[in-house]
Formats: sequence, structure tokens, C-alpha cells
Amino acid sequence: MKKEDGASKNTSMTSVLKDKTIWLIAFNVFFVYAVYCGLTFFIPFLKNIYLLPVALVGAYGIINQYCLKMIGGPIGGMISDKILKSPSKYLCYTFIISTAALVLLIMLPHESMPVYLGMACTLGFGAIVFTQRAVFFAPIGEAKIAENKTGAAMALGSFIGYAPAMFCFSLYGYILDLNPGIIGYKIVFGIMACFAFCGAVVSVMLVKRISQRKKEMLAAEA
Repeated sequence: MKKEDGASKNTSMTSVLKDKTIWLIAFNVFFVYAVYCGLTFFIPFLKNIYLLPVALVGAYGIINQYCLKMIGGPIGGMISDKILKSPSKYLCYTFIISTAALVLLIMLPHESMPVYLGMACTLGFGAIVFTQRAVFFAPIGEAKIAENKTGAAMALGSFIGYAPAMFCFSLYGYILDLNPGIIGYKIVFGIMACFAFCGAVVSVMLVKRISQRKKEMLAAEA
């Protein structure tokens, strides 16, 4: 029995590793998290460029880390389930919006903008990312991954998806140390925009893959 259980587990993991849909879901999570890592640097950005008062630093941190999480989760879930009826499509659209927002953030004249406008821009972008985090594993259910593969799929998705935590913070910090001032932050925003764009490309592929997968399942049932 133990040998049979071990063989079935190995077969399950092998089939997961061969499943392109699961890899696309994993890299979807990867690109969301790579952009999310950049949110940490919004506070030093506002302090150094906008000269954010100390009294507002704590308030901004609470809103950015806690309030947006509480609000972003339900909003992301509601839009993906009730309006778009597809988490993968929601991630695709929000990646496109994130890319455009980051390009805009690079182009804005931050040195001459009021601090409250800077706070609003960064918090608005952060809200989008938190809605993505709420649903980035949902495509596993949308893709109708078999129950005996769900655990392995989640394991692979988590391993790849959370990988940016190992290097993104160091990468962004290194760039800011190497390029003091607004230039460093613009480079970081540019890298985040590249991650978001790659996420949009992967999401488009995932949407097509899930659609194809559903058609194949319907054909098999017919």
C-alpha cells in the first residue's frame, strides 16, 4: 500500500510539472508578488521626494499595509467573481492597469506635486495590487485542476510565486542605494512596470489556456 501511495504521489507531482496551466498560474503569482515587493519602498519614496511629515508616515503605513488589505480582498473577489466571472481575466486587466499606472508614476513631476497627491497616487496603485493578491491563486479553481493535483499545484505555485521575496527587496534597495534621489525610484518603478507587463502577457496566455481547457473538458464529456 505504501509503495502504491508513493507511486501515486510521484505521478501526481509529475503530471503537475507537465501541466502548462499550472506553470502559468505560478508565474502569474510570481509577477504579482514581484510588483507587491515594490510597495514597501513607497514610504521612503514619499519621505525623501515629497518630504512626508513624520506625523503622516505612521498613518500612511497603516493605510497601506492594513486598510488596503481589508478593502482590496473583498473588492478583488467581488469584481473577479460577480462582474468578470473569471479571476484570470481580472488579473490580466489589473496587470495592464498596473503597467500604465507605473509608467504614469514615472512621468509625473513629483518634485512639484503636493504630498497628498503623491499619497493618493501610491495608495491607489497599492489598492490595485492588494486586489490582485486576493485572487492570484483563484485560477487553480477556474482551470478545474483535479482534486488530487490541487495540493501539488498549490505547492508549485507558492514555491515560484513567492520567489520574488528572495531577491526583489534586495534588488530594489540596491538600485536605490546606487541611484540616490528621484532617479533611483523611477528605475524601481520601471522594473515594477516590466514585471507588471510580463504578468499581463502571462495572464493573456492563461486566459486562452483555461478557455481551451474548458472546451476540451466539455468535448470529453459529450
